[in-house]
Amino acid sequence: MSKRNDMQNGRIDPANLDATAKPPRKRRKRDRPEPAAELADWGKGARKRANARPYPPGIMLEPAGFDEEEWTPPHSDSELWSLQLADAFGTRSRAVIGTFLSQLEALCGKSHWDDDAKQWRLDENQFSAALALINSVKPRNEMEAALAAQMVAIHLLTMKVAARALKYDHDTRTAAAAGKLARTFTIQLESLQKLRGRKQTAHQSIRVRKELHQHVHYHREDGGSGGQPHGPPATTVDQCSALPSPEPGGEALPLSGHEGQEALQAARWR
Repeated sequence: MSKRNDMQNGRIDPANLDATAKPPRKRRKRDRPEPAAELADWGKGARKRANARPYPPGIMLEPAGFDEEEWTPPHSDSELWSLQLADAFGTRSRAVIGTFLSQLEALCGKSHWDDDAKQWRLDENQFSAALALINSVKPRNEMEAALAAQMVAIHLLTMKVAARALKYDHDTRTAAAAGKLARTFTIQLESLQKLRGRKQTAHQSIRVRKELHQHVHYHREDGGSGGQPHGPPATTVDQCSALPSPEPGGEALPLSGHEGQEALQAARWR
């Protein structure tokens, strides 16, 4: 029976109808082919590698009223979950675990409205992802866990700022801020390596080799010239003819005490 007949029979109250609401559309899913044989073979090794990785602690959130959330384990063993959190944060202090959970909760945004609980709910997946990132760092103590938590905060902020920069490509200030945040994450990673004594110093060696090539020229009285293109690196002084002089005695260079002598002619290199 159509909605029009239901309205005529009084089964539907027109006051409860939303004229702007659009009927839901069912989208037909596209057919997908079977994976290639090479991909299926690769998946066997990938499954083994995935099963060998440690389980991150994870978290489930239950509404507690007044937009508050209660932290609960993602499985039925609460004691095991506490051990997972202690290992993820590198501590045995409950106060440290509670502090880190509160700080990570503040980083997560509201995901949806829970009509049954009448409150906005936190993004549970984002909270669990933050715990998994910290767990991957494997902090050895509370200080390394603090740095790992800061790295998570910088990562989330970098992704949000980068998304805005890509959406508004004319906003150069936002793009510059995204670049600074990315460099900050790299600095944090280097600081973590220093805390663990894994500082890598690059050594660069430069070899300098000096080669001496000396050209020797000599002139014979008959006007010929000769020489060797490359002589040994000895202390040999270049030999050339004397500079012409206006003095009748044939002095090679005019003395400063002689008066009236002509200026020294420009030497010519041969």
